Amino acid sequence: MLSRNLLSRPLILSIQPKSTNVLYNPHQNDQNRQNAVCIRRYNSFVESVKNVFHRGKTIYLKFLEKRFPTLYGYQMQILNGALGLKRDAFIWARMVGEMKTGKRLSSYSKTQLMAYLEISQQKIKAVPIVFITMLPFSVMFLPLLFNWPGIFLTSHFMSEAQRTSVELDKLEHKLIYCERVLDDFALKVEKLPTHTRARKAAEEIINKMNDGTSIRPNEVISIAEMFEDRRYSMHNIPYRYRMHLAHCNELRIKNMTKDSQIQFLINKAMATSAPSALTDSELKWVCFKHGVNPTLMTRSEQLNFLNRWNEFSKFINETHIPLLLHGVVFLGYNHPSNRKMKEKLKLKWKWKS
Repeated sequence: MLSRNLLSRPLILSIQPKSTNVLYNPHQNDQNRQNAVCIRRYNSFVESVKNVFHRGKTIYLKFLEKRFPTLYGYQMQILNGALGLKRDAFIWARMVGEMKTGKRLSSYSKTQLMAYLEISQQKIKAVPIVFITMLPFSVMFLPLLFNWPGIFLTSHFMSEAQRTSVELDKLEHKLIYCERVLDDFALKVEKLPTHTRARKAAEEIINKMNDGTSIRPNEVISIAEMFEDRRYSMHNIPYRYRMHLAHCNELRIKNMTKDSQIQFLINKAMATSAPSALTDSELKWVCFKHGVNPTLMTRSEQLNFLNRWNEFSKFINETHIPLLLHGVVFLGYNHPSNRKMKEKLKLKWKWKS
């Protein structure tokens, strides 16, 4: 009898529920319920404010569209451009933080590098636009901003026609500075030792530029060894010469070394992809960037030029970055699409030997 009782004792104990050792605290539970109620009320308030703002915005835009269609068009450009600016600004801010921790520029994609360069160069314009559009009745200032888009607007806020007009103005500016770069380059060539292969190749390029003949990519590549010399590195090129190159390539003079490195990486990324995959707008902006006038070129002519540019940029490495900056001058200045603009500006470079 005793053994049966002993054998049955563990079974009885196993049936009994285990103690959880949790003490009931009514005050803590009440506090948790109050916090949950407060959070729900806050979220409900935020949603109601968003709804009111959205309804007010819709009514405001409908009023503008009906009574002031021009202002409505400007306002929609601002709203759409703000989305692109916000996206690029976040990419720029993240890259700035990551580069402070030692991350290299070469680890970023072409899209990220283009966004970083865009915001770095145009943040002086972006900040005033954001501030003005936050002011009451900011719509009254929009005609002033859109009448001078090249001064007040970043590319995010421009229409296709506005950006084309701005890019044409930039191209005129580039062509003027191309002649100054050619003057600087010719002076450098004169200081090279005579009877060297680099000097002969450089003189052939100068003669062709003097005659108004287009330069082929392999002819530009033939002078690469000239830029492998330390005297032609980015740090050793005279300030005046660097300033002229910066104007031709839309670079900041104070940050020219970093900006030119980013441009080198963007060109390398573009050279690995097919130009035919670009949309008409993307192809147009790339052609403007490289110093030709796409408004006077067919799509096939634009693709042909970009293929020639990629043939040139594939050869370039980090020691040839100054040569890459000369590409706009050598491949773009005498391009047939620039003939009318050069006639308008009365530009015709001659070697002052």
